[in-house]
Amino acid sequence: MDKKLYISSKAFWDVDYDNLINQAEQFPDFIIRKVFEYGTFDDVINTVNYYGGKKAIESLTTAGFLNEKTLHFASAFFMIEKSNFKCYTNKQQRHFYSKRSKI
Repeated sequence: MDKKLYISSKAFWDVDYDNLINQAEQFPDFIIRKVFEYGTFDDVINTVNYYGGKKAIESLTTAGFLNEKTLHFASAFFMIEKSNFKCYTNKQQRHFYSKRSKI
């Protein structure tokens, strides 16, 4: 039985959507992050069901950057503290260093 990812093209205006969906197994991090940032709620549910919650959590928590809205949503969706996201801790460090560099 072939598993297929069923998501809208809403989050993928900048890539070849059909080709991406046909090769979904090769680009899990890209797809998960784009869907959480720009996709619909149904897209999020279908993506988590397709890749599994563990892979989605890994992809999002190791992302170097997520916008604030996506970070808060992913944190609430998976019930994970924001401090467990790499992008959150990186943001905190950048804020600290930027204030220190003004001396």
